[in-house]
This record gives sequence, C-alpha cells and structure tokens, in this order.
Amino acid sequence: MNNKLNPLRLWYVLLDSRPLSHISWSSIRRIGQSRLLSLTIVVPFLGSVILFNQAVVDLLSISPEVVRRWFHLASDRSEEAKVTAHALTLSRLYFVYFGLSFLGFGSAVFALFCPESIKEYPSVTNYQSVEAPLATKPRFRILLRHAAHHFCFWQWRIYDDYFPLTAASQALRRLGEPVDFLRLFVAVILEVYGEWCRKHGSVPDDHSQYQDDESGLPDPWKLVRPMAFSRRTEEWWVDQVADTSFDLETRNDILALSYMAYDHSKPLWRLLAASFYACGFGLLLIPTFQTFYNVLSSLFARAV
Repeated sequence: MNNKLNPLRLWYVLLDSRPLSHISWSSIRRIGQSRLLSLTIVVPFLGSVILFNQAVVDLLSISPEVVRRWFHLASDRSEEAKVTAHALTLSRLYFVYFGLSFLGFGSAVFALFCPESIKEYPSVTNYQSVEAPLATKPRFRILLRHAAHHFCFWQWRIYDDYFPLTAASQALRRLGEPVDFLRLFVAVILEVYGEWCRKHGSVPDDHSQYQDDESGLPDPWKLVRPMAFSRRTEEWWVDQVADTSFDLETRNDILALSYMAYDHSKPLWRLLAASFYACGFGLLLIPTFQTFYNVLSSLFARAV
C-alpha cells in the first residue's frame, strides 16, 4: 500500500471540502463593518508619514534599559542597548505599517465589493424580518431571478458549456460551492413548481420540457435556467412561478435564498478581502509574540 501523499488527491480533497464557502460576506462583515478598521484604508497612503515620523519613533521607542535586560547586556554597554532599542522599534513599526496596510486593503475590498444587503443586515433572519413586510410580487420576481442566476453560477459542471465567457474559474467555484444554498434552492423550486402545476390543473409530469431525460422527474436545472436566463417566450412562466412563490409559505425561503446568494457572491473578492485581513492581523501579531517571548524569557532567566 502506497502511503505517500498524492498531490492530485490532496487537491481534490481540498476542492471537496469547499473552504471558500465558509468565508462568506456575512462572516467578513464582522470585521469589515468595524469603524476602527475602516480607518485603516488611509494607512497605505499616510501610514509612512505618520508612523515613521521622528517624533513618533522617539515616542514609541523601546526603553534601552528594557532591551538590556532582554538581551542580558552588561551595564557598561548602554550605547549598544540604545542602538538595539532603536532597531527593534523600527522593526516593530514596519510590522505595524504593513499589518495596518493589509487591513486597509481588506477594508477597501469589503467597502467596494460587499453587497449592500449584507452590509445592512447581519443575518438571514434580520433580512427576512425587515424585507418580508415590504416585499411585493414584482420584487419577488426580481429576487427569484437573482437567486436562480446564482444557482446556475455554481453549477460548474454545466454552466461553462452554456456561458463560457461569463464563467469564473471552475476551481474557484468548486472551492466556494455553497451546498446549503444549492440544497435549499432545489427543495424550494420543486415545491413552488409543484404548486404552480396544481394551480393550473396539471401535474409536473405534464411538462416534458422540464423533466429529466432519464428519470422523467422534474429537472432543477431545466426549471432554473429559464428563470436565470429567460427568453421572451418564457417570461410569462417565470413571472407566474415567482407569483406562486409569493403566495406560498415559501416566501421566507425565497428571501433566505436571496440573502444567501448575496452572501456567497463574488468569491474572488471574498477570498482577497479575507486574505488581506489574515495577513494584516498576522503581521500585527508578530511584534506582540516577540515582546511576549522576550519578557517571558527575561523573567525565566532572572528566576533561574
């Protein structure tokens, strides 16, 4: 049995774990909506002027006496302690500058590309409670089309064949495939389609254009495609299905799907925003851990 790691196998394991689906706009929102972090947008432009100002460097300079204790320097080596303290101060300021700059880049990406619905509502329940009383049938038609288009976007096995010029990277979509959204959408659309058939005196089996060629059951892809990319001859059907979803108990489900669609949109920008934030916080933690280690080692040396 070969116990060696297969890079291709690891790649497929990574794709199947869908890590990007866990980095939604609502999860990034917890950081991106911070007023303090939003101020970091100016750091890449003004940070060098502020942080590396001589007065600021002098103000934040580490005490030479503390450095002498950290590095166990002799008391007669005060000049060396001052030089070391100045170098340590500058290195920490570099980490702070680049860390805040990356946080600023992440805040800029969030501000520019995060959907307004996610910025305004922190969760699905908030979105539903506010939007449900305001929703109208014309609004529901738009919401259903939007959710349907998002559903088609994540069909990486099929979507590229129909719309190759507008498809994002297949690997990127596999990494961010929102399984919960897709499952809920299929369940809701089949329920709404079944109710539409009953209201018009038919059964799903009466409409062969929406059936799977092999099983004969309603095919979610064939149902959704006219909603996402409807032709003029299919507009009436799409509007009727949307009106049916408005009248059913699935109203809140359509609102939830709309929110989830926004929440998982623009996977590349979500990945960039999360990466910038991760790099920024990581760089800011480096001087923190360095100080913690130096203090701890100094205390331990004195105790011994």
